[in-house]
Amino acid sequence: MNTNTNLPSGNPLRPQEEEINLFDYVAVIMRRWKIFVAAFVVVFILAAFYTFTMKPVYEASATLHIKEDRSKNLLTDLLYTHAIPINAEIEIFKSRTSSEKVVQRLHLNRNISNVSRNFTFNILDFTSTDEEPVYKIRLTSPEAYEVRNDNGKVIGEGKNGVLFKTSGVSLLIKDIKGEKGDSFELTLLPFNNAVEGLQKGIKAVELGRQTSIIRASYEHTDPALARDIVNALVQAYLDQTVTFKTEEASRAVSFIEEQINLLRGELNTSEQELQSYKSETGIVQLDSEAQALIEKISEMEKNRADIMLQRQQIEFARDALRQAKQKGEIYSPGIMKNDPLVAGLAAKLSELEVQKKALLTDYTEAHQAVKSARNQIDEIQNKILAVYDSSRFNLAKQEESVRNQLKIYESQMRKLPDVERDLARLTRLSKVNADIYTFLLQKHEEARIARASTISNIDIVDPAIIPHRPVKPKKAQNLLLGLIFGMALGIGLVFFEEYLDDTIKDAEEAKRAMGLTLLATIPHIPSRQPELNGSAPDKDTLVTKTEPKSMAAEAFRSLRTNLHFTAINKEKKIMLFTSTFPREGKSTITANEAVVISQTGAKVLIVDCDLRRSSLHEKFRHSKTPGLTEILTGDVTFEKAKHNTGIPNLDLISAGTTPPNPSELLGSEAMRQFLMTQRDQYDYILIDAPPVLAVTDAPVLATISDVVILIMEAGRVPIKAAQHVRETLAALQISVGGLVMNDKTGKGETYGYYGGNYYRYGKGYGYGYGYGYYSDEEQKPPAKKPWEKTLKKTWQRIIQRK
Repeated sequence: MNTNTNLPSGNPLRPQEEEINLFDYVAVIMRRWKIFVAAFVVVFILAAFYTFTMKPVYEASATLHIKEDRSKNLLTDLLYTHAIPINAEIEIFKSRTSSEKVVQRLHLNRNISNVSRNFTFNILDFTSTDEEPVYKIRLTSPEAYEVRNDNGKVIGEGKNGVLFKTSGVSLLIKDIKGEKGDSFELTLLPFNNAVEGLQKGIKAVELGRQTSIIRASYEHTDPALARDIVNALVQAYLDQTVTFKTEEASRAVSFIEEQINLLRGELNTSEQELQSYKSETGIVQLDSEAQALIEKISEMEKNRADIMLQRQQIEFARDALRQAKQKGEIYSPGIMKNDPLVAGLAAKLSELEVQKKALLTDYTEAHQAVKSARNQIDEIQNKILAVYDSSRFNLAKQEESVRNQLKIYESQMRKLPDVERDLARLTRLSKVNADIYTFLLQKHEEARIARASTISNIDIVDPAIIPHRPVKPKKAQNLLLGLIFGMALGIGLVFFEEYLDDTIKDAEEAKRAMGLTLLATIPHIPSRQPELNGSAPDKDTLVTKTEPKSMAAEAFRSLRTNLHFTAINKEKKIMLFTSTFPREGKSTITANEAVVISQTGAKVLIVDCDLRRSSLHEKFRHSKTPGLTEILTGDVTFEKAKHNTGIPNLDLISAGTTPPNPSELLGSEAMRQFLMTQRDQYDYILIDAPPVLAVTDAPVLATISDVVILIMEAGRVPIKAAQHVRETLAALQISVGGLVMNDKTGKGETYGYYGGNYYRYGKGYGYGYGYGYYSDEEQKPPAKKPWEKTLKKTWQRIIQRK
């Protein structure tokens, strides 16, 4: 026996770095095509299902033009061009205040669902204080309905056009048109939630750069409601901007209205008292001196009322200025615009605001230049505040002067005769109240006109209309994205599984991991179809016997040749075929190799030493017993256990009865003597041994064999297991003739180990040159379907370009 080993010393390494090309990636995808297809189909179907079941979403939009505000003063308009704060306007448009007004106006916190067909109505009022404000309204007659709460309990009955009111619920439904039994569900959503939901859906962007044109839009499944929401938002925004500009004027109008309401009652009372006094005393007219005095007093009272109004306006302006400073906003004076000092300060304030906005385009608020502008603005505002304080002081002095003058006039009235003095007093009250009342009416009208003359600097270019085409779902885009993401997910899962797969996938990787010579690559051997007589297909067909011109048969002949030239100077009578794991095709390869060796005229004996899971007797269609077990135990002789395979020069020894101690039996002296005896009778003895890692039988048999051939299935054996096999055989100093890669499952083509070695040209040889060479008759490969031919041609082109 030859105990020399051709295994290299040292531990084999993981395959070295090699050039990766497109073919390798395609091969990975084709090898795991089921995962790729499953992921792709799932994602694409989900995308399609979402696309075609999604309720259409419509988008309504309006276009606004934000004009430059020129309402401050003429000097500012002539000297400065204001940069319109478009981003600030967009934020105001999307503000919570505007959204609240829209929710209130359109009742967006009401949710109506599950409405019966042809059931129409109009809800004018709906409020609820219940924790779960969910109600079901059901018609009990064409003009009446019942209300049930969320628990299904009837809480009351209502009528068409009549307010329904019960504890915690108020509901007014009008214009009911339906039949008895029609119903709908009514839910009152939390107001804040409805406002937040509306805010999230509002979109406002500037069209172009520095165009000052805003496009406002909103999406909803109801196109009419989408239009109404956008238009309501625009109107709320316009109202809000006007309110900002008229705040001081509105406060002045409100103050004057309060004063008018108070004075109206005093005026009526004073006139009634004057008429009564004239009727009782018969004195209807004062002398000229008393009348002149009353005129003077009335004029002074009007002056005092005017001073009071001016002082109140200054108070409003001071409050507005302080609020602007607290919020960091710019204040534009609304009063005293005719004062040269205030006008100059306002112009300077506008200039600094423009400078600050220009700086903010390049710097942040923390920059020194921006801080300097901010400080100058604060300084101007403080100066304006000082002007207001000075005006208040001057008005207080004027009011004190008027008060003193009135005291002088009152002392003069006390010098009048008693009868005339009472008439003068009543006449004075009536005259002063009437004059002040007229004065306040005039001032009220002026303030109202000032408020009304304040117009918005926003124009509605295009109001929202009902959209006719939905913007979602975008079917083509969604399907394309489903296609792309499906493929991406499929490829990702394929390569992730490939990353987790540490098995040896091709011959090159096996050679690097094992340090062995590649003897042959055996292509996939398909199962035979049922025969004409109805017999079952043979799963492990002896392809070298049944299809001698096939590609697989040629692979076995290539193995026979390579075995002959392996260690050509050494005797290789006893050849042991083993593998790493069970079911790697070891027995099939052993049987077919025995057939092709016997076809050369050599006398061959094939021995089934896989006593635990024997299968050679099935391949040669013989019984399992008697066999090797009976020979080694001495129950039968070799001649009685030998099976005639029906193939010239080929005999079979089956496994026989499964013993309780296969390893001891195979390692016994009887086994060695059996092989030594038959060594002289046969040219070659092929042993079908158990897997190396499964049991210890193979290493035991390897010590009495001339050469060991290791069978490895592509994509089955982890690299660590293969290295363990190598170490086991190396430790026993066993001669390993080489490695045979087996494509048992038909994945070898996708693993790519045929490329460049056997399969690329072997297929053309077997189905092309091979058929003309083996026979004079023209033989053709099995017919294929058109799609198979196309796929094969495409795949061959990819391989040839590798």
